[in-house]
Amino acid sequence: MTSKTKDKPATKPLTDAAVRSKSAGTYADGVERGLFLVVTASGVKSWRLRYWVDKKEYVYTLGRFDLGSAEHLGVGEARNAAKQAKTSAKNGIHPKDVKKIAEATKRATTALTFSAVAQEFVEHNVTVNDWSPSTEKGHRYAIAAINQIMGDVPVKQINPDHIKALLKPYQQQETKRPTAERYALSVVKRVLAFAKTSRYVSENVAIGCEGLLSKRKKGGPRSQSNHAAILDPVALGTFLRELEAHPLHSPSWYGLQLLTMLPVRPGELAAMRWDGLDLDNGWWVYVMPKVDKEHRVPLPRQAIVTLRELQQRRMGQAEYVLPSRLDPDKPMHPESMRLLLTKQLGYDVGTVTPHGFRATWRTLGQKPLKIDVDILEMSLGHEVKDPLGRAYNRNDFMEERFVASQLYADWLDELKAKTTDNG
Repeated sequence: MTSKTKDKPATKPLTDAAVRSKSAGTYADGVERGLFLVVTASGVKSWRLRYWVDKKEYVYTLGRFDLGSAEHLGVGEARNAAKQAKTSAKNGIHPKDVKKIAEATKRATTALTFSAVAQEFVEHNVTVNDWSPSTEKGHRYAIAAINQIMGDVPVKQINPDHIKALLKPYQQQETKRPTAERYALSVVKRVLAFAKTSRYVSENVAIGCEGLLSKRKKGGPRSQSNHAAILDPVALGTFLRELEAHPLHSPSWYGLQLLTMLPVRPGELAAMRWDGLDLDNGWWVYVMPKVDKEHRVPLPRQAIVTLRELQQRRMGQAEYVLPSRLDPDKPMHPESMRLLLTKQLGYDVGTVTPHGFRATWRTLGQKPLKIDVDILEMSLGHEVKDPLGRAYNRNDFMEERFVASQLYADWLDELKAKTTDNG
């Protein structure tokens, strides 16, 4: 509705009290030019604004004077809204378009919850940064727990109070898990860093929240920053005997058997493929996801026997050597080996971990087996430099590594036999 006539200035500027008493009709505000009040016969009172864009006249409804309503616009609020709308009109933007943009922004902000951004974060890294399956699963597992606390919160509204709520369950547990607590915070940091890069948020509120992490009480035990490992030969022999005696020969059981002999990461072992194995010549070749480099692992006779047994059990028909029991087309989750240790073999959480067998190899291989430190490090897939500071080729000393691998596996058999004799 347009008109070429202008509202006549009111005798007195409108007030809230005056508006309440107005009957049907049209009333100019008397203060803000172009703003007027329309009262219908049924008593509905609306604020309207007459404005111009490109020399054309338009009328826009700002809202209602409706006491008790959440959308009520009093006289002062109507004047402020009129000023903002006229500022937009001067810039050639219709007030209704500004409202649409604001509503769209509000909907987008509400839709961009932490869980939605975290999902996008994972998918981005899987696609663009070639995350390994184990890295993806680890992040999804952590994010699922985080989502229980803040998953439905719009990412723009995340604040330190949400971080406190996330860390509180870890801090109230009888058995402290400082590593898990720190990892949860680090995942939130990474998700919010992605949100900032994507311009969903203007700042990463998780940065600086390290002070919210629980601290060791004076005189209390220090947290174990490395993966818990068996470093005593007698205890290792006992473990090997208990593992061998376990009746359920599941993929995780075979995985632990191999992990005691091969100095690889649990995630790498879980993803072992048949096409990467040469059992006749005793080698396993794969790409280490952590450093994106090919790694050759010599297989001792005992490991080859275990792998042959897996083939005989028809598990070798799958793409993965250790397939998931729920979906044979996928590898087992490395977490299943930890659960075998704690739930079935009865080891307390934090006393031994699957990853810790790399430390067992590194420590006990040097003493008492006296394997050269460089050979041990190369077997772990670590970079080793010569006296001049040049990195050895990762395929150097393959013969020495093979000898070391067989020496270590034979020694494990001796430990297991001593346990049996002493039992």
